[in-house]
Order: sequence, then C-alpha cells, then structure tokens
Amino acid sequence: MNKTILSIEGLRRSFGDFVAIDGIDLNLKSDIITSIIGPNGAGKTTLINLITGSLHPDRGKVFFNGKDITRLHTDKMVKKRITRSFQVMNIFPRLTVFQNVELPILPLLGKSLKWFSGIDDHPDVTEEVNKILEEVRLLDKRDVFAGELAHGDQRLLEMGIAIAPRPELCFLDEPSSGMNPAECTRVMELIERLAAEEKITFIVVEHDMNVVFSLSDWIVVMNRGKILAEGEPEQIKENKEVREVYLGEEV
Repeated sequence: MNKTILSIEGLRRSFGDFVAIDGIDLNLKSDIITSIIGPNGAGKTTLINLITGSLHPDRGKVFFNGKDITRLHTDKMVKKRITRSFQVMNIFPRLTVFQNVELPILPLLGKSLKWFSGIDDHPDVTEEVNKILEEVRLLDKRDVFAGELAHGDQRLLEMGIAIAPRPELCFLDEPSSGMNPAECTRVMELIERLAAEEKITFIVVEHDMNVVFSLSDWIVVMNRGKILAEGEPEQIKENKEVREVYLGEEV
C-alpha cells in the first residue's frame, strides 16, 4: 500500500483581501501521478508555491514524509529531495543543454561551480548529467544552446533540470503548455517512465484535460482556493460538482 508522502493541514494564504488558499487539508500518496486541476484563479500554482517554499502560508502546516517543511526555503527543499518545474519556462538559454543540467548537480555532489571549466574536471558529474540527458532523450543535443531548442525540447530540458537532484517528490506546473499533440505525448511518456523507473512521485498542475485523464492515477480539483473534489479519473469524470465548475465541457 502506498504511503502518504505529503500532508497539508489547514493551509491558508491571502493577498490583501483576496484569499488564494482557504484552509486546505490534503493527503497525497507516494508512487502515483497526481494531477491538480481547476479553473483559472482556483489557487493551483499558489498551492504549489506554498508547498515548495516560494511562498509561506498565513497559517497551516505542510508535512513531507511526516516531517514539517512548512517554512523551509526552496534550497532546503531540494536537499529534502523535493523539486519543481515552472509554468513559465525556467531554463538558461545562453548555456548549453549539458550546462543547464550540470548546474543543479554540482552543489549536490559537493563540487564548486567554475564557469566554463572543462567538463573533464568532474567526471562523476559528467556521467550523471549524461545519464539524465539520456533519460529525457536530449543526450544528442547536449552541446546545443538551450535557447536554440524547439519548444518541446525546452520543456524536456526543464524536466531534466527538475529531476537532476534525483527527487522523491517532483511538482510540474503546466508541463504541456504551448505543446502540440506529438510533444504532449512525449512529455506524458517521459513522466510515466520516470515515475515507474526512478520511483519519482509526480504532482502535476495541468489545464489540458486529455493530458490529465490519460496520465493521472489521482486527481485533485480546486476551486476558489479550496478542494472541490478528489478521486480516481473515472470518479472525477462523473462528479456533478466538477462538471458544473467546468460547465460540462472539458471534463
């Protein structure tokens, strides 16, 4: 039976008079792919920011494997093996594909960052970077500048950066954003493969319902800063409240 990897208790965050996250309680299991969905303004990205340390809550607690991580900053989250990607592309376009993945690996292996040093300086780092690039199917483009990659490959690179620290829990914010159907398929296949082979628990914030229902083992539906429903994909499809929120169209 899958253990509870993430527990949220009474989480609340407001911005002035606007309550973005309104007293959320949530328990999520390990070794499955969970999607968080909801209309614009539902609080999905704010929730991820609160969990991963980009924001701190007004009140409430977040527990990872039973340990309180509520007020840890993002750098501490990586050491706890929690990583994320972002809705807006977060790569270094003027660095090569290899260098983009190398950056988060160096400090984790206790190496100093020396810009433009030869890759032979750290053979263990080189081996690890090549392994990750192979996993995200970008090894043949390791010397290409990241800004020259096609959009779909840039998304794959961002996932490579997110998994570089070998996380136990990884958040993906809109991984299919701006992709065509073929690129979406590549990303879904990658997430499924990494979840199975690397035992990474993925929590995906996603707007594309085809991606959500094809990929997810569990779905959490948010609306107005609260949890509206959660369950397996078929349960969510049949949920009357969810259909009302989405006007019966996408779901």
